[in-house]
Amino acid sequence: MAKRKVSNMLALAVLSLLNERPMHPYEIAATMKQRGIPDVIKLNNGSLYSVVDSLLKQAWIVPLETQREGKHPERTIYAPTDAGVAEFHDWIRELIYAPVKEYPQLPVALSFIGHISPKETAALLEQRITFVQKDIVQRRAGNDFAVSQGLARIFIIEQEFIVNQLESELAWLRSFIREIKDGSLTKLTDGEQVWIDTTPRDDEDSDA
Repeated sequence: MAKRKVSNMLALAVLSLLNERPMHPYEIAATMKQRGIPDVIKLNNGSLYSVVDSLLKQAWIVPLETQREGKHPERTIYAPTDAGVAEFHDWIRELIYAPVKEYPQLPVALSFIGHISPKETAALLEQRITFVQKDIVQRRAGNDFAVSQGLARIFIIEQEFIVNQLESELAWLRSFIREIKDGSLTKLTDGEQVWIDTTPRDDEDSDA
């Protein structure tokens, strides 16, 4: 995958919204929040204006006009150039077809989970289940509300994808907890539940 001149995902979101219609940064931020985009792309005003500057330098957007409403500061409305539209389409196609190595935190924790007891692990995972369930409920409610307000599903389809991922995580967490509790992954040693350790010992290696 070729390195892009601008690779910040916030830039992709800005290009996407400007492809719909010309906007000023304040409207871009408000629209992103309305559609739940900050759930998948980190947003703050400073980074948004930095991205706008980067897109201007690449000539992917241009200022159309500057407006002033009452006592509000001037707001510059931007639109994409033909090059910006082409870059946006090329970028989004690449993101769809070409998987990128990502580093989510839960698998990192799971890779070292043998260092805490099975009992504590199960308790921690049950706490996580509570958070995941709450997240699913909130996202579904948010999706339903957005659609009820007239927003087309296609503009929040990433939220459905996230809910699907969370549901898959929920199912796996429950299955893992069952295996911890039913002894599939644990054994009793001196009355205490411990992990079944299948790692070869040094003395076993030396006998080989």
